[in-house]
Amino acid sequence: MPSQSSTRIAEPLLGGPDGIHLASAGARFRRGQAYIFAGILGLLTFLALALQGPCLSSGYEQPSASARMCSGPLSTAFLGQTNPEEALGRSHGGMTGLSVIDARFVQLMKLVTDDVSVFMTFVLIVNVIAFAALGVALLVLARQRAWLVAAFASPVILFTLGSTLDPVALALSLWAMVIFFGSSPVTPRPWLSGALLGIASFVNPLALLVVLALCLAGPHPAGRLRPRDPRMMFAALTITSALILVIDGSAIERILDWMREAVDGGSFASILVMARLGTAEVWAPVWIIASAGVIVAVTIALYMVRRAGLDPAVAACLLIGGCLLLAPGMMPWDSLWILPFFALTVRRWWVLIFWALAEAAFAIAIHLGDVTAIEADKGLEPTFVALLTLLRLLVLVAVVICAGENLYRRRIRGRLLRAEPPRRVEDDRPTIRVQGHGNPT
Repeated sequence: MPSQSSTRIAEPLLGGPDGIHLASAGARFRRGQAYIFAGILGLLTFLALALQGPCLSSGYEQPSASARMCSGPLSTAFLGQTNPEEALGRSHGGMTGLSVIDARFVQLMKLVTDDVSVFMTFVLIVNVIAFAALGVALLVLARQRAWLVAAFASPVILFTLGSTLDPVALALSLWAMVIFFGSSPVTPRPWLSGALLGIASFVNPLALLVVLALCLAGPHPAGRLRPRDPRMMFAALTITSALILVIDGSAIERILDWMREAVDGGSFASILVMARLGTAEVWAPVWIIASAGVIVAVTIALYMVRRAGLDPAVAACLLIGGCLLLAPGMMPWDSLWILPFFALTVRRWWVLIFWALAEAAFAIAIHLGDVTAIEADKGLEPTFVALLTLLRLLVLVAVVICAGENLYRRRIRGRLLRAEPPRRVEDDRPTIRVQGHGNPT
């Protein structure tokens, strides 16, 4: 008996593999699709600005800023404040908790104005432009645009628009990916890609995982992407990083401060601290090493399968997701980094919906937890914050698993496993031939 299924044998009669006759979307359809996504992103950005409105009028005073879900590291550092000391599982915050470029940005803006509302207005304008650039980059990268609604309608945008400059760094990273591979109509320029990633890495070190993904996928990309040599990109990244370290002499000190206060909300380490099972100083190096170990393991796995064709979005999603899973802190502006690659990679609606709900619930819980640390009779108890944190981490596990499926299925801008023509099965039975009007011989 033949080993192929009946559907497989009948493929030549039915017209070939599934989807072979599907027509590609025309320019008018894709343009209309882009307008719809722009409208969705614009509506969500408007809601994020409306969320910041009460804090702009009140001057980001605590605890009302946390209760209204509009406080963030930049506004806190500009006011010279820190996170509440009674907030278990949270970092110290303030100026020492900012990244290199975030801290320099706050210092430069203090030379211009002392009004936090004016400062945050400028931050909101910059981040709105960054989200718009991020959306355009996603439209260029995506092969199947319908799934991008998971990124354009994500609640993460609501809670990160006025937090940090991570939207800017993420937009730079996505455009670096576009420029590196030269996705139409962009001309490939690896040196510019490296410069953009070098700047982004001093906003959030997660940009270095995008660099690693491009280094792995560049020589052996999946699908129609042409192979690229990452050495020029890496050289430009090194030069850019060296220039930033020379210009900002406090960069190394800030990186060391971040490592000492790495434990923050949204992580397994924060759950242990909230349960009073050790302190942040004890758990920080442990979870940093664990996160680095996951990155090494994922890198080795991706390196082993790279010759079959590796999608850069899949590689970035797996590296960032694996890093965040055991990272000492995973605040909403950290999980923002997995959002575009997640939308480019995962093709399961239930995962997309659960991730959006988990992110919204955690963002609300972490703000209400800060309120409880200031006023004990208000806000949300640490037990509930820990529970929502754990649920969010479990959904992240599902995200990483679904992204890892693409290493086998090759569905996202990758090589579809082409069905071979049916082979004649040789067996010991005699072959019946039909001649004339159907008389067997």
